[in-house]
Amino acid sequence: MPRSYLDPPRPIVALATPPGASALALIRCSGPGSLELLAGLFSRPAALRGARTSSLVHGFLVDPGLEGGGARVDEVLVAVYRGPAGPTGEDAFDLSCHGSSAVVRRALSLLERYGFAPALPGEFSFRAFSNGKLDLPRAEAVAELVSARSEAARAAALDRLAGGLSRRLSGARASLLGLLAQIELRLDYGEDEVEEALDPSLVLGLRDELAALASSFKAGRLVSEGLRLVLAGAPNVGQSSLLNLLLREERSIVSPEAGTTRDWIEAEIEVAGQRLRLIDTAGLRETAARIEALGVERSQALVAEAELVVFLADGTAPLPEPGQIPRKDAILVWNKVDLLPGQDAPPGWIPVSAVDGRGLPDLVSALEKAIAGRLEEAGGPGGPREILITSERQKALLEQGLAQLDGVLDSLQAGEGLDVLALGLREAAASLGELTGEITTPEILEAIFSGFCVGK
Repeated sequence: MPRSYLDPPRPIVALATPPGASALALIRCSGPGSLELLAGLFSRPAALRGARTSSLVHGFLVDPGLEGGGARVDEVLVAVYRGPAGPTGEDAFDLSCHGSSAVVRRALSLLERYGFAPALPGEFSFRAFSNGKLDLPRAEAVAELVSARSEAARAAALDRLAGGLSRRLSGARASLLGLLAQIELRLDYGEDEVEEALDPSLVLGLRDELAALASSFKAGRLVSEGLRLVLAGAPNVGQSSLLNLLLREERSIVSPEAGTTRDWIEAEIEVAGQRLRLIDTAGLRETAARIEALGVERSQALVAEAELVVFLADGTAPLPEPGQIPRKDAILVWNKVDLLPGQDAPPGWIPVSAVDGRGLPDLVSALEKAIAGRLEEAGGPGGPREILITSERQKALLEQGLAQLDGVLDSLQAGEGLDVLALGLREAAASLGELTGEITTPEILEAIFSGFCVGK
């Protein structure tokens, strides 16, 4: 029968670094008796058994089952963690070995043969959660930090891992439980005057706290997934050349023939620490060619959906009419200035040469300003330490708590009884408890941790 996260803990092992050739690889192990198991496969068992937590022991991984006994597998460095002080709350170690696939394969096979079970996805983080080392928001931040693809995403995930979100949630839940305790005390003593039992401003303050966190979801997802930046314009105005310039590589085909780009091409860059998903689209024009027409339709849809749009015009051709510009908030680029020496760009247009890079710093500055504006519109960071949420689960539970507090405020206004208020506060506190992991179910835990990589 397959193991599950809730099975009794046993020693587990997983490769924590990407497979393939590298200078070093890290194999992670955790579980009761794991250090003693390793001692039987280590050239210096006494040194390992006597090692303090967070110390390093050098030696050789050996295979006692080979001819002669104790045949060396690889030279290794072992980082020792003794429970409950270690990262998983139980005995654990990180084994650094040489990073060839042959060494890693042999080391994993040896450890599994002598008692270590292959770890489930996220099982190390699950054990840290089970042993009180992490709550669920911090555990989710571990996975987000591993998958961060920009400086902004890294910083936001690290803030959540450091406990910024957890502290706000725990504080809000503690306040809710305090209010609930006041009401239940009055119920025990037969008091039924609502106004004396609960100050509406306290509930409103908690509601606003949850609303601020929930409203950060859109900006959090933009930081995590990246803002879509569509390069649009008529055929042959230079979208593909600008894409290649921004990427500093020949990613998109450039040709003087109109309609060369018939489908969109996506790539990534980072501007001001934010991930931008660059999309080079088919030229916007009316065409009878069916395949190109489909590309134009897709381009129009992408322009409508994107967070940012750069609209290019050919500086050697007549300026597009205002009605031809697909969005009022588009960044306007007057391209091919390398062919127009001494000519000034029209007002509101950024002069750029996608061939020699002229004007690129001004375009990047415009992008930085536009990125900041989009994040602010999405409820994004008002400061460098603003907490953003990126999890659909967190958003749903915050909105659930908001709805329950709105119900409490409505009940207060309607003069309903203390038992109704107590029920609303209890449900709101339960929503936050489920968010932090203080209240949870095996199904929720499996859904969360099964999405992690194996070595975490």
